[in-house]
Amino acid sequence: MNGTHVRIALATALALVTAPAGAANWLVLNSAEAPEGAPTMSVFGFIQPTYRDIDDSDKAPNGQRPIFNTLSPDRSSSSGFNLSQARVGVRGALNNTDEDIHYFFLTEWGNNGITRLADPDGGSPSPQLTDASMTFRHFAGGGSDDIWEPGVSLRIGQFQWPLVDEGLRAIPAYDYISFSEVSRQQVLERYVRQNPGGNDESLTGFDGSISSYRDIGAMAFDEFRISEHWEGTWAAGLGNGNGINRSDNDDNRDLYMRAQAAYVFDGVHRGNPRREDIKFFAWGQQGERVFDAGGDGTIDQGDEFERNRYGLGFHYYRQPWRFSGEYVFGNGMVYNGTNPPFANPGEDIGDVTPRMAPGEDNEFDGWYLDAAWFVKPNKLALQARYDVLNRLNEFDADEFANQGHPERRFSTLTLGLQYWNHPIKSQWTLSYRIRDLEAPHNAAADAVGRTMGNEILLQYFHLFNTGG
Repeated sequence: MNGTHVRIALATALALVTAPAGAANWLVLNSAEAPEGAPTMSVFGFIQPTYRDIDDSDKAPNGQRPIFNTLSPDRSSSSGFNLSQARVGVRGALNNTDEDIHYFFLTEWGNNGITRLADPDGGSPSPQLTDASMTFRHFAGGGSDDIWEPGVSLRIGQFQWPLVDEGLRAIPAYDYISFSEVSRQQVLERYVRQNPGGNDESLTGFDGSISSYRDIGAMAFDEFRISEHWEGTWAAGLGNGNGINRSDNDDNRDLYMRAQAAYVFDGVHRGNPRREDIKFFAWGQQGERVFDAGGDGTIDQGDEFERNRYGLGFHYYRQPWRFSGEYVFGNGMVYNGTNPPFANPGEDIGDVTPRMAPGEDNEFDGWYLDAAWFVKPNKLALQARYDVLNRLNEFDADEFANQGHPERRFSTLTLGLQYWNHPIKSQWTLSYRIRDLEAPHNAAADAVGRTMGNEILLQYFHLFNTGG
């Protein structure tokens, strides 16, 4: 825990030093309508058909196929087409009753961890409600006519929380097909109540949809003008910490916090998803989860464990260049892959047995760096990202007694290009991921990790809305 406290202090210090989100203020764009001319109702949606191919030619020493060489969410194949996301929503302002009240609803129809894990044994995706929120802007701008004066807004319901920057950005401005490993494994939450081998098998496996960086709760936030070019934003809120489409299960609340500042090159304004700016940010999430650590088939007050996540980073966007990076760390309820780490043909997500390392002394950290060159502005970009996850680099020795050393090191180099038919509404993304997994203190696990294959991905994105 001492290492965690040191990193918290470091993150706070760096955030204060750098003090100032890139390509638009996503926290505000996701939460509220534009200050002028907000529509009463805007229907929108997007689709993302995707092709993926993972090299699974290397088998584990026991002849089985490692699960990391199969495609999520079903884990039954190593290549194929998928409708990875298909969302339809509606948002707007209640102009006929109170124009300071804004709403946002969004549903997911694709084949992914939201729809498949809602019913892991169902065999097919089931549409899910991802967002349903109301935002009250009566005191934005302190109640004055100038929205950029300091004030406060309130958002309540189920929505996207200001966590890791990759998860906060809206899909039209996401630059890669896959999240970095630290974001995907440790911030994008999976809900697991018991490790394999416990007395109640109904607790083993995934318990509901992935979080999709969402929760149910209430968040206060504000954006304000510091100077002609500087914008500040803060957010603080409480959520259930139990995912989407269900209520709280442990009488505890998650605390969410974020602070950021941005230098907007052409002056502070809301802008679109490609606003040119540079931002610096820091965020945190603190909470507890229930987990049957003893495997006795019951969850009681002694089975509550910390789950804390923190991050800080930057994002620069001004064509022809884009640069971004983020450092993420945390402790407690560390997602620890699957056991056994294999997936054979014919199996699906309902057969996967995830594991958690729940002790507060279990830690991880990771980071990513991204760069892009826009060969043709608003048309073609070449990009590269390198990301690292050190999972269980610190751990509770008693928890892992007789289980082998649990540390795993993931590193991924993603090379690719983006091609836009339209700067916001239509995009092709091609990626090649060079993946590596090491178990530096566990020879058997390291032999499995060396079979991790590279991956090629091709995805088309199209946004539609009532405006055209």
